[in-house]
Amino acid sequence: MITPGNRTAADIVAEATEGTADTLIPGDYLLTLRELRYRSPLEPEMCTERPHRHDNHHVVFFAMRGTAQVDVTGSRHPLTLGQGVFVPAGVEHTADTSPTSTLTAVYIRPSAWERSVGTVRDVTVNTATREMLTLLAYRGLSRDQRFRAQRLCLDFMAEPATPGLELPLPRNPLIQPITRQLLEHPEDARSLEDWAWLLATSGRTIARVFRADTGMTFSEWRTVARMSAAVRLLGEGTPVGTVSRRVGYSNPSAFATALKRITGRVPQEFRAR
Repeated sequence: MITPGNRTAADIVAEATEGTADTLIPGDYLLTLRELRYRSPLEPEMCTERPHRHDNHHVVFFAMRGTAQVDVTGSRHPLTLGQGVFVPAGVEHTADTSPTSTLTAVYIRPSAWERSVGTVRDVTVNTATREMLTLLAYRGLSRDQRFRAQRLCLDFMAEPATPGLELPLPRNPLIQPITRQLLEHPEDARSLEDWAWLLATSGRTIARVFRADTGMTFSEWRTVARMSAAVRLLGEGTPVGTVSRRVGYSNPSAFATALKRITGRVPQEFRAR
């Protein structure tokens, strides 16, 4: 931590690393970056697609390009370019580590993060931060240069963030067939009554379970799921008209209105850059 006085960067690094035994973050580093599609058997603490947690470090997830997503404590967080999510040490999550994934993790030594760490929250990972993190990962720097760059990255990621989408993933088996279908086929327009008939239950029961398990109504959950899929497609460069149809809207204007209502942003703001 940087405080008044005559301590050097080396002194501060030593303080931050004292008493730690983290095999992923090198001993005199405050953070380290990993593109999760490049998994190494020599780093067993790296994120996986199975539910897991990290006791020795916080993690900030972001998309290196395009879009990505990460599941944290039962909620899905779609990430567009510039958005990240902060996951405190000890919080369970799963990560996409497939060969096509753009999901990137910044593992942070807890003593180096001076902000509130109590909850999962959105953070900013702007272009300057991504470039600097990449420089740190793939180019040798002196100890003092590296420390200053890492400190600056942490400061950038603490800036106020544009709220991201959060989609609660249900645990109740009654509605899981519905949510799986909508995640895979967001254009599915079946009503609550249609699903009730298919699942041999009542619409009232499904509505009650949705509210209790996700904190949303069926309609609200479906809309957020559709916008989550739309953000990913827009980030991949899919035309707006095509995106609107693929997420269940026949009218691009109605789709744009829904996206603006849920995210506060228009479709063009999610296009790949």
